[in-house]
Amino acid sequence: MDKRLHKIALIEVVVLLVVWQILATLQWIPEYLSSPMVVGKELFAMIMSGDLFSNAAASLYRSIIGFLLVAVVGIVLGIAAGYFKPIGTFFTPIVDVLNPVPKIALLPILMVWFGISDTTRVLLIFLTAFFPCFIATQDGVHGVKQVYVWAAQNMGASRIQILWKIILPASLPKIFDGLRVSLGLTFVMMFSSEMIGSSNGLGLGFMILTADMAGRTDLMFVSIFVIALLGFLFDRILLAVRARLLWWSENRG
Repeated sequence: MDKRLHKIALIEVVVLLVVWQILATLQWIPEYLSSPMVVGKELFAMIMSGDLFSNAAASLYRSIIGFLLVAVVGIVLGIAAGYFKPIGTFFTPIVDVLNPVPKIALLPILMVWFGISDTTRVLLIFLTAFFPCFIATQDGVHGVKQVYVWAAQNMGASRIQILWKIILPASLPKIFDGLRVSLGLTFVMMFSSEMIGSSNGLGLGFMILTADMAGRTDLMFVSIFVIALLGFLFDRILLAVRARLLWWSENRG
């Protein structure tokens, strides 16, 4: 089924590009919307010059640091809040209040504190992507069947052993669901945070900003394509790790 879905997705992309190219050739779309061939030529030129790799590396650095912080802090706090009731009582109202707040609204405050820097971008990514990871992890802990915990307690397991041997493995499917949502938000906010400018002039979002100011839609589409490609690749990596760790869950039914 997965292979079939991959083939369908590939066909959809090819059809979209062909239709786009035909419309551009017939001049049925505005001239400023560069055709796939023009975008492809610019993509190749940026690869050969090395500019694409330096900008992609800068964006990936910010995204990966932000996502790793989300994964560590979100999972640890989520498990603690789900397993230890006093911690959950403390964090639940805070999360309920802050989760709906658009984190981009905090950008002016972060810029005052840290300037236009990578620290500002990483913090914005972290604040945006943290909540789905935390909430999914906490829900995963709450969803563990109590009978498993009782069985472990009857066998003399300590709370730490129950947490490590029972709670964590049973919560992993939910945890990975949260991580996948957080990963998508990581790339969204990476792009948004770089649109404010760049201290070192590097980043895919900054490329889109400068391309827009110069009227270079071909450069804009190159940046968008690379962001989409990187997001897709890291999503596949996360799914591969999930399948490896949750082989017992993936093979059910």
